[in-house]
Amino acid sequence: MARNKEKQKNELNRLYLLKSNPPKPKRPHLSQIHTVDELRRWLPIIEQEIHMTLAQTTSVRYTDEKVESMYKQISELENEHKNFRRKIGQLEFGSNVNILVKTIPVEKQIDFYSKKSTNQTESLDDFFNKKPDLPLLSMNEYEPVTVPVFDTNKSFPNKSLMSLKFRKKRKKEQREEIIEQDGLIFQLPEETLLYLFKNFSTEELILVAGVCQLFRRIAYDDTLWKTIDLSTKSYSNQVLVKFFRRFNRPCTEILKISGAPNVKKLKNNLIKLSPYTEQLSYFVRTSYPNLRYLYISKYDFRDNPIACKNITYLPTNLQGLYLTKCEMLMTSIQGTADFLKIPQCTLKNSTTNFSLQQLEIFSFEQSSCLGLVSVRYLPDLCPNLVELNLNGCFRITRTRTFTDTLLSFHKTIRRLYLKETQVDDDTIHCICRKLKLLNILDIRLCKYVTKNIVENLLTLKQLKQLLADDLIQNDYENKKIK
Repeated sequence: MARNKEKQKNELNRLYLLKSNPPKPKRPHLSQIHTVDELRRWLPIIEQEIHMTLAQTTSVRYTDEKVESMYKQISELENEHKNFRRKIGQLEFGSNVNILVKTIPVEKQIDFYSKKSTNQTESLDDFFNKKPDLPLLSMNEYEPVTVPVFDTNKSFPNKSLMSLKFRKKRKKEQREEIIEQDGLIFQLPEETLLYLFKNFSTEELILVAGVCQLFRRIAYDDTLWKTIDLSTKSYSNQVLVKFFRRFNRPCTEILKISGAPNVKKLKNNLIKLSPYTEQLSYFVRTSYPNLRYLYISKYDFRDNPIACKNITYLPTNLQGLYLTKCEMLMTSIQGTADFLKIPQCTLKNSTTNFSLQQLEIFSFEQSSCLGLVSVRYLPDLCPNLVELNLNGCFRITRTRTFTDTLLSFHKTIRRLYLKETQVDDDTIHCICRKLKLLNILDIRLCKYVTKNIVENLLTLKQLKQLLADDLIQNDYENKKIK
């Protein structure tokens, strides 16, 4: 019974305190405030809460978990303060003006209190005989001690106060300011900026996108990402995978990549190429589903166990495939599978329903490992070739197999590059007799080709450009004029 009365008195006491000290009104949500005056009225209250919470973090009596929760509360208040300031700027300058809210260091200092120092010394007897007056501790006997705000870049003088790593890594501050973008470049229309950004490379577009929201919106426009050129520098497979996952663009039609060669040299002083892995091929196919032209340079498709050893790992429905300075598997006495031969069963993690029926350009420039056996699979793989580039493939020799392979494209091929191959006059004679649609023919540095084929070259009526050695070139030009 006595306990019930005690509870009743406590409840009555709580009701009396609520009436005497009414609760403070809660801060409304930002979406419910629509005037600048009301926004400015709440800014000092948020700053005061930040200041008081920051002052509590410097106390020794709180645990690390409690201090960490205080810093989280400060971070939430900072974000709220930032949103309030941003909305003030939008209401004052207009919603079309780009507004940046930037943090600045706190200039206000935190005040604590310590007992005033007195020069008079008293003994223990004087201390116990003294009759203290109430209140024992009066605020008039204390003087403020300024505690500077801690800099996150400097080491703290008292590690017991700042023991959490979270406090050292704090990047946000407690005051903010509004900066209006009033530079001359921001006065240009977005169409002009888009035209200027077309001159930037892919790496430069990523850097420009980090300047501001306006540049980010323009730099990520789809018209600037139709071509992704990463061949100016050599990137590792790990970096490329991260890039493909971050910048997956359905609008991309042209992709150029170059492998990073291994620093370690082989026994014959050759640098080992980077493997074209299944993971890299997977992200190329999934990140760019509408890819039409793929440029792959300085990759190894054979030695590494995780490398793609067959062409079916590449994207399908391509219009142009450029394999420059790449090493690929070719049929040998040991019976190894050829890179250009489509297997009967679909390989693991390869492209399903692989087809290159739409392929018009196929380039093996400087891919020295390509041999005659590999070339014979081209008619079945891509029957509609318009351009075939075999420059630098010195394993291509003057055989009947290679000639028959070229003649199988007599209805479609327009451009043929045979620089530094081992073709002879008979091969060129067959080409001139059957491939009447040729517009460009490159036979430079072919040591078995002589000037006796000039008469045959004159039969190609649609030939617009002939690239040959000086002796053959001059003889062809002279007879063509006549």
